[in-house]
Amino acid sequence: MNGPPPFRKHDIFPNQVYNNIAVPPNCPPERYAALHTEAFTPRPDDIVVSTFAKSGTTWLQNMVYNLVGCPNGPIVRITETVPWLQDSWSVKLEDIEKMKGPRVFKTHDYWSWMPEKLRDTARFIYCSRNPKDQAVSYFHHMKTLEKIYGKICAEMTFNEYFDQIYTKKDVAEFGMWEDHNIEWLEQSARKNILFVTYEDLREDTERELRKMVEFLGLSVDEEIIAETLKQGGFEHMQKSNNLNYSWVTEGSKTGFVRKGQVGGRAEYLSEEQSAYFDGPIKRVIEAGGNVRCNL
Repeated sequence: MNGPPPFRKHDIFPNQVYNNIAVPPNCPPERYAALHTEAFTPRPDDIVVSTFAKSGTTWLQNMVYNLVGCPNGPIVRITETVPWLQDSWSVKLEDIEKMKGPRVFKTHDYWSWMPEKLRDTARFIYCSRNPKDQAVSYFHHMKTLEKIYGKICAEMTFNEYFDQIYTKKDVAEFGMWEDHNIEWLEQSARKNILFVTYEDLREDTERELRKMVEFLGLSVDEEIIAETLKQGGFEHMQKSNNLNYSWVTEGSKTGFVRKGQVGGRAEYLSEEQSAYFDGPIKRVIEAGGNVRCNL
């Protein structure tokens, strides 16, 4: 990161703006613009892991990359080996162009923000997480990454975060959980998008992996499945300095890969806060989404 942090949309934490929605400071408009030019060339074998942030992104990046055979070698840093397309801090587009295929990317973008050619050629795995647990996970995410989000977020209580950030469309990164989910669900007829849920993955990881193998048209043996399950274990990810974002969490009391629980929101959400999600969940279910708050 060079120079002072940007505060484009608001002054609570550093942010950039894209389509009038706050995005992280590492996703500048110049990077978005470049993705829609010849600086980025989509390929037919590209794979994109897409989520509303804190919905199992790193977990899926890691497992999908292992399933396709680690084409660019073992993961050194997940941010470099399986890059966030819109992140200008970790990997330059010219380095992405040099990667061996199949390239595996991550994004937190809305469907309509993705480069048009990529939408037509890539295969997308969209993972949704119930918003109650996702909200709690994002609270810890902002506190853990104090180097990025600053002291205001690091010192917030959960109630302050919920009222001042999470429920405010003009403040929250990537806007509202329901808007993000619904825009992707509107593309459910497309054959190049697989919809999975965090809860289904936690319930039976192997079952969901096999769905991904079929969707991606892979030919993998049982040894690769077993190794992918091992590499995707939360204990392994918490300890792996290639996966746990240790390069940005130094000094933090909590790790980037925290608990991976379903139902962990119980100790944080009040009855009123829990009820807030009734409307958003209803909208997503009506759009065809699968929302599970418990296993």
